[in-house]
Amino acid sequence: MQNIYQPNQETYLKAKALFESDEVLAFPTETIYGLGANALSDTAAEKIFALKGRPNDNPLIVHVGNKHQISEYAEIENGIQQVIIDKLMPGPITLLLKKRDIISSVVCNVPYVGIRIPANQIAQELLTTVGLPIAAPSANISGKASPTTAAMVYDNLWERIPMIIDGGESEAGIESSVVQVIFKDEKYTILILRPGFVTKEDLEACFEGEIEVHYSQKNPELSPGMRYKHYSIGGEVRIFSSLEEIRLEKSKKIWVLATQEFLLDHQEFFAQQAGNFLIQERWTYQNLATCAHNLFEKYHYFDMEGVDILYVEQLPEQGIGYSIMNRVKRSAEQHS
Repeated sequence: MQNIYQPNQETYLKAKALFESDEVLAFPTETIYGLGANALSDTAAEKIFALKGRPNDNPLIVHVGNKHQISEYAEIENGIQQVIIDKLMPGPITLLLKKRDIISSVVCNVPYVGIRIPANQIAQELLTTVGLPIAAPSANISGKASPTTAAMVYDNLWERIPMIIDGGESEAGIESSVVQVIFKDEKYTILILRPGFVTKEDLEACFEGEIEVHYSQKNPELSPGMRYKHYSIGGEVRIFSSLEEIRLEKSKKIWVLATQEFLLDHQEFFAQQAGNFLIQERWTYQNLATCAHNLFEKYHYFDMEGVDILYVEQLPEQGIGYSIMNRVKRSAEQHS
């Protein structure tokens, strides 16, 4: 793992030289690890798509180091967008804005670009040192679970990239929320194109309920991660709500990913079936953020272990639970 670097100024300066040479490298954010390249360069952006095996019409998010840079690369058109920037950035949110021509058309081949300022200190220091807008999707092979550690990045890309900056575990564990402000019927509305760590309730609170916020599946070509299979593992993912939905299958390696509450309610059953199931806790209903934090790490582990069937407990679809289940449902789509 000679391409894994510790975060320090020497590393950031090496990263700056790599970005300026149209190279691609991985770095941590508070959500997941990103696979970054100079967003002003067609050549650099093309390398991201090639490394990931990512469809070219799946747009990339552009990361910047501070709020003042946003207007260099995109147009802030209204006060609602400005409030989102002022109140929620830096943070795990991506705002879709009208793209300026300086951004490579390879990064996004639509008139809009997703702009994000990560809250992670290492990402902040890196972006400040580099001084460029960095296009960065998740640092994994397209379709697989997004990486939340440097080791997960390495397991996906090995030494095909010259640098992986090790920032430990990502705090949030799922990608940023992607939002768009639209003006229709004489009013502004916020659309959540991709649910993430910033929830519908968080956005509503920013505007004290005066602006409507809706989940939207329209125009999936505008947001990354919404048109193609994502978050998959080698085995089958099944979502369950009750014990009766979990089935024994001989000669199959079966794992159950569940909350403490579910396992406690059914501890006698799982004790009797100890030889037939392998159990992983997904922590607790009392703190669903921990479920988000661990989800992709668990998926990566199951994939490496060669699981045949993964049963994942259905969580309440509100707040962060909605975002978590969005990922779980996408991972189960290939077998639906």
